[in-house]
Amino acid sequence: MMDFDELDTSCSLDMMVHRAGDGYCGQALRLMHQLRKLNKLCDIVLQVGKTEISAHRVVLAAFSHYFYAMFTNDMLEANQHAINMKQVDPMSMQLLVDYAYTGVLEIRVETVQALLDTASMLQLPDVQKSCSEFLKRQLHPANCLGIRNFADAHTCTDLVEASGKFAERHFTEVANEDEFLLLPKPQLAELLSCEDLNVNSEEEVYNAIMRWVYHDKDNRKNAIAELLQQIRMPLLSPRFLVDIVEAEELIKQDIKCRDLLDEAKNYHMLPDRRTRMRQSRIKPRRSTVGSIYCIGGMDSTGHSLSSVERYNLSNGRVSIEASMISPRSGVGVAVLDGTLYDVGGYDGSQYLNTVETFDSVTRRWHRVASMLQVRRYHSVAVLDNQLFAVGGYDGVSVLDSVEAYDPRTNKWWRVGSLDTRRRHIGVAAVPGSIYAVGGSDGASYLKSAERYDPKMNQWVPVSNMHSRRGGVGVASLGGRLYAMGGYDGQANLNTLERYYPEDNRWSFLAPMTQCRSGHGVAVLGDLMYAVGGHDGVQYLNTVETFDTQLGEWISQGPMGTCRAVAGVAVLNNIPCTNV
Repeated sequence: MMDFDELDTSCSLDMMVHRAGDGYCGQALRLMHQLRKLNKLCDIVLQVGKTEISAHRVVLAAFSHYFYAMFTNDMLEANQHAINMKQVDPMSMQLLVDYAYTGVLEIRVETVQALLDTASMLQLPDVQKSCSEFLKRQLHPANCLGIRNFADAHTCTDLVEASGKFAERHFTEVANEDEFLLLPKPQLAELLSCEDLNVNSEEEVYNAIMRWVYHDKDNRKNAIAELLQQIRMPLLSPRFLVDIVEAEELIKQDIKCRDLLDEAKNYHMLPDRRTRMRQSRIKPRRSTVGSIYCIGGMDSTGHSLSSVERYNLSNGRVSIEASMISPRSGVGVAVLDGTLYDVGGYDGSQYLNTVETFDSVTRRWHRVASMLQVRRYHSVAVLDNQLFAVGGYDGVSVLDSVEAYDPRTNKWWRVGSLDTRRRHIGVAAVPGSIYAVGGSDGASYLKSAERYDPKMNQWVPVSNMHSRRGGVGVASLGGRLYAMGGYDGQANLNTLERYYPEDNRWSFLAPMTQCRSGHGVAVLGDLMYAVGGHDGVQYLNTVETFDTQLGEWISQGPMGTCRAVAGVAVLNNIPCTNV
């Protein structure tokens, strides 16, 4: 007999562990599955309706928390040979017991809901997750609301979120399906209030509400006012408010609905009072905010550009639109009656008085009547459904002239001249007036500002800004005037000033994150967007927004091309209501 004490163990172990191969567990389960098929050693029978499913307790307990609790606690079923499973789909139970032995489960359209229901009862999170992922791929406008409710009943939060987002993204199609008509009022109100509801305009939301109401008019007509509060009624077009909403008999019969209608009409008739309205009622949804168009300008090579970039405000994506007919730097840009205008500028060889309009449907530019005066480094604004081109430079002289354009007659005519000659000027319309801010008179950069009174056809000086600003960005928002950035003769600025017309005073607000001059400014809702420009060293393609409610600037995704002295404006699906 070997004497183990005499063995040299310096390089040997005094024990060895044998480990089964990777397929050991699978082999064991396959053997148990074979035994189950032969009904060998089975110690439990699941009675599901008329179906009997034989199995092994230990396999079911290892597979499901539900069965583990049933077999290991002092429950009546722990000692029963047969267990009656009530309100369970026999096919899904059979498939899941097979899965317990094989680890393989086929999920099909016709079985997925029953499988998810049974998996939820048996506490099988991995199966629930797979069923949820399968249902996500089956989402359709005709079923997404039903799937959302089903997922909510089974606490599948990711599927609830996915189906809800699908309904928001495809709202127009969803609202035309039968499931939409069956929505309970609270769920409908929740859906309608969503900021991410994907619609072209609030008119689609209004029409969806009325379709839902008329499906069961007698029982639902009293819910109209509550549902209308979830849409942005002031953002409905005046024509739609008068021709459709005001003419609706159910609206006429409800005093709360009439109050909402009056508020919406006042929004259009009394623009100077919009700041008093609840902001949630007049803030556009993300899908309707449209896009910022950055038009022409000058790039780092000094060339005038004809290119146009579109910054989609709902998803932050930048795309290339059709180029203008002529390159234009120092161009004036504005939106009038939903049409985008580019006015004047410099094409690289000559100063321009030509004007183009952009058709957002055909995505083509068209010429309209030219200005009376060639202009570059001017600015344009819209007042009383007319376009005003203010100041600028004609290649020889800094201009004080101003001219107006009426799209109905396609004609330009001269109006009262500025009190001060200005190029690199900033201009914006505040209800009832146009303000011209900063710029350069050819000798110095200006801090002065002036106001145009259309009734008197005259410009009147107002209080000076705190800083000189040439190439200043100017915007009007909430009855206030904002002047940001610019060049003071020594450096580019990042400061922001706000003008209060009622007090004739300026005050500083939070500065931009970057110094900018020759940048563009656009306004949407409570936000101002500063786009591109020059920081004193380089041309910029960056975008930042100022939230007037928060009083701070936030950087956004960049545009594609670095450029300055471009035109910037917002085109959207909200009816244009010019001040």
